[in-house]
Formats: sequence, C-alpha cells, structure tokens
Amino acid sequence: MGEAILRERFSQAGIEAAVASAGTLGWSQRPASKHAVTAMTEMGLDIGGHVSRRISSGDLDVDLVVAMTRIHAGAVIGRDSELKSRVFLPGEFGRLAAASPPLGLQTPTATAMRERIEMIGSMRDGNFVGRPAEEIDDPAGEPLAAYRVTAERLDRHLSGLVDALMT
Repeated sequence: MGEAILRERFSQAGIEAAVASAGTLGWSQRPASKHAVTAMTEMGLDIGGHVSRRISSGDLDVDLVVAMTRIHAGAVIGRDSELKSRVFLPGEFGRLAAASPPLGLQTPTATAMRERIEMIGSMRDGNFVGRPAEEIDDPAGEPLAAYRVTAERLDRHLSGLVDALMT
C-alpha cells in the first residue's frame, strides 16, 4: 500500500522517482492481500498485480527509505549503515522537515532533494530512527477496516513527506 501511495503522491507532485517496496521478512512472491487491494481500490490505486519480495543488497542504492517500523528501519541500516540518514518512518520525515530550513527552489533537483533528505536525517536526536507513534503496523490478518485506517495513515504521512521534500 505504501509503495502505491508514495508513487502516486510523487507523480502528483511532478517528481520523477522510482518507487519499490521490499520487506525485511521472508515473505516473497505473495500477492497483496484482498483487503489491501480493496483499500487501495477505494483510493483509486491498483495494486492487484503486486507481488511481495524480500529486500536485497541491490535495493540499497537509494536516496530514501521509508520503513514502516523501527525494527524494519534497523534491519535496513544493519545491511548498510551508510543509509542511516536516508531511512525514515512514515511520520518522522515531516516532523523533522518542519524544523529544517526550506529548499527555496521552485523545482527542486534530484541532487537538492537528496541533500535535503540527508540533512533532515542528520537532525535526529540520538541514534534511533523515529518515534513509536510514527510507526505504521502491518494490518496483516486484520479486517478491512484496519487496512483502511492503515491506508489513510500512510496517505497522510507520505503526502506530508512529499510536501516536505518540495519545500
């Protein structure tokens, strides 16, 4: 769900970005759950062809990682500690960006956005990524209502992330 929402929000903002999701658990080659498909369809997004995959080393040459939980963030950073300033929880990026100086560019370049991402990542207090309230738990096994709530939270936080990148 996060992949589809982030891809759509980037597209709406006119940001060309490759967006892909990968999990830290061993769940590979599974389709999106029927509730996830329904929740995304209700938002006008199609994830019917989605197939899960586990994160690999090739996935780590990226400008930004949005991890759903601190455990996921730690797993990514454990694979490549150089990514620490580019790994965020969905709600964390917007919170930190609000305290940072804006880019001040009409159309930010990829280089400027990467520098902003890293600068925002360097603003953290301590060594931990995010706060518990900024995590988004996987609704797997829950009823459709939980998927809808998760989709709404993802949309709110990822829209805020894209807005913060553009300012």
